[in-house]
Amino acid sequence: MKGKSKASQCAEPIACVGFYLHRWIFRETLNGQRLIEFRLGQEAESEQGLSVAAAELMVRAEATPKARRLRYTLWAFTVHGNSSVGELAGTTEAGGGRSGRGWQRVDVTGAARRWAAAGAMEPLRLLVDCSGCAGRVRLRLGGAAAARPLLRLRVAARAPRRRRALDCDAAAHGRCCRQTYYVSFRALGWDDWIVAPEGYYANYCRGACEPYLNYHSQVVEAARLERAACCAPVRFSALSLIYFGADSNIIKRDLPEMVVEECDCP
Repeated sequence: MKGKSKASQCAEPIACVGFYLHRWIFRETLNGQRLIEFRLGQEAESEQGLSVAAAELMVRAEATPKARRLRYTLWAFTVHGNSSVGELAGTTEAGGGRSGRGWQRVDVTGAARRWAAAGAMEPLRLLVDCSGCAGRVRLRLGGAAAARPLLRLRVAARAPRRRRALDCDAAAHGRCCRQTYYVSFRALGWDDWIVAPEGYYANYCRGACEPYLNYHSQVVEAARLERAACCAPVRFSALSLIYFGADSNIIKRDLPEMVVEECDCP
């Protein structure tokens, strides 16, 4: 690969908060070439009006020993429901050394945006062709799940569904609230093995807990060993992490309690 495509870059973290690993389904062939298609996962199906900021198709290539310095071009085309080839979705040049093996990335942002604009009710079907491979470079379009093609989307950030009063802003006035905090894997130097996301909002709690509003409550609290309430997380969510494992296989893990969603004074 010749560097990172524009689909793998993001000027602002807020534009890359959405990430979906789509379910890959193996279907039919067209002109002797296997087709691949992607459907939205359950987490994406719940979103209304999916807005794609960037999209990237990842395909694993295997070259024979004699073809390690071979240069070739990957072409990705959309396929219509009647099994006819549509427009060019994206292309990338590879080869000339180690870059010719392993995961190759094709920017398919335009095709993914058109798919999302149409409602994404039907699967996104693609045909991947290799120009210059001549049987010396094989694309992994099937087999073990960790080596299958992968489509990753970054969707435009959405306003939080929870009340803003729970977040730290000008209206918080020092009270217990959730402070947003972004962790960048690129800044940590982990972007060489973490496929996605580029980072995430871990968040933390800060602020003071309000005193009890009546005398009776104060007496009861004093009887509880004078324990002071502390602003702390009361609700977490998991982080979906996709990374390269052994033999460059792609692994997806859901890490529990990685994101602070809500703070309170328990």
